[in-house]
Amino acid sequence: MNPLTVVYEAFISLSHNKVRTGLSVLGIVIGIASVIAMLAIGEGAQQRVEREIEALGDDWLTIGFWGIQRGGVRRQQGVPPDLAERDAVAIGKECTAVRAATPSNTMRVQVVSSYGNHQTAVQGVYPDYFNIRRWNAVAGELFTHDDMITMRRVCCVGQSSARELFGGVYPIGQTIRVNRITFEVIGLLEAKGSGGEGRDFDDIIVFPWRVFQRLVAGNEISQTMYAAAAPDVPLSVAREQIGSLLRQRHRLASDETDDFRIIDRSVAAQASAETTRTFNWLLTTIACISLVVGGVGVMNVTLVSVTERTREIGTRMAIGANGTHILGQFLTEAVVLCGVGGLLGFWIGVLVAQFVSWRLGWDVLVSYWMAMLAIGFSTAVGLSFGFYPAWRASKLDPIEALRYE
Repeated sequence: MNPLTVVYEAFISLSHNKVRTGLSVLGIVIGIASVIAMLAIGEGAQQRVEREIEALGDDWLTIGFWGIQRGGVRRQQGVPPDLAERDAVAIGKECTAVRAATPSNTMRVQVVSSYGNHQTAVQGVYPDYFNIRRWNAVAGELFTHDDMITMRRVCCVGQSSARELFGGVYPIGQTIRVNRITFEVIGLLEAKGSGGEGRDFDDIIVFPWRVFQRLVAGNEISQTMYAAAAPDVPLSVAREQIGSLLRQRHRLASDETDDFRIIDRSVAAQASAETTRTFNWLLTTIACISLVVGGVGVMNVTLVSVTERTREIGTRMAIGANGTHILGQFLTEAVVLCGVGGLLGFWIGVLVAQFVSWRLGWDVLVSYWMAMLAIGFSTAVGLSFGFYPAWRASKLDPIEALRYE
């Protein structure tokens, strides 16, 4: 028999009881839509985490003195205000596993330009900071060690800060005022985007370390450093070298705990990615349960259809149809039922994902493979849950089927 004829007859048979067919399709639609929506939301979340890892970088460490009860240096002479700077210089010189290190001091202040004012993060660092963060300028230039040594009053601005302070005006060569001190903008940093917690990495202005400490920071002492691993060196090796050096410099005995923290950004980022991935699988599994429920509905409809059409099956067999023809007929009906539900479910799932993105601001990602997945899933459900009723129909005795009332 022509396959197109079989499909046509399947549509005709399913249309005889529209309400029952519609309710069965609804189960598949809900299941497929749930799977597609969860996958789109999950893929969007995964993409956001990967984008954040790319923006932050995965080969650098944050070293800090905050929240630590220190022995060593503090016990003997108090914490020098330039401790972070001296430690950062020592790390850069003595740790072979480190390609660059810098002290860092960050504050939030009101910044004023000729076009507006904006409260933003201001940060003082060595020029090596841009190497550590792999952060380049899309316009102008980055400040150098010579700029830092000569106390040149310059800065580099992030994309968000530039937009707030200058609007559509080209920022390079413009001036800003921080604590009534004027600085020239010499560089516009490339966009880094936002983090998962909503932090805008581009809402920042970066200054040379020494001019920042003298003219901006005031009494604010730096307690943070950044260091990046050398090429092809595992971050764990750099971390171990830094820890050993700082313990030696801070004169810590073997039985004393560290008076510093070393935070591996890549570990936190990978943990976040793994958590997101696990959550995605959980949501998708829950959505698949609704698809199984829809499949049970398809089996039920097919079984009822077999019962109602017993005389029809007997007539077909009497005029020459064999068990394979009957099996194919009812399997086709189940697959058609699920296929239509799969297509509708895919588009409804896409609409749900887009609505979530619009309403909650979440990232969603719909891919072509999801459409293939929807069709494949629905077809598999039709074959799996439609086989038993179809097999049962194919095994009916023609004589008994013709006598059925």
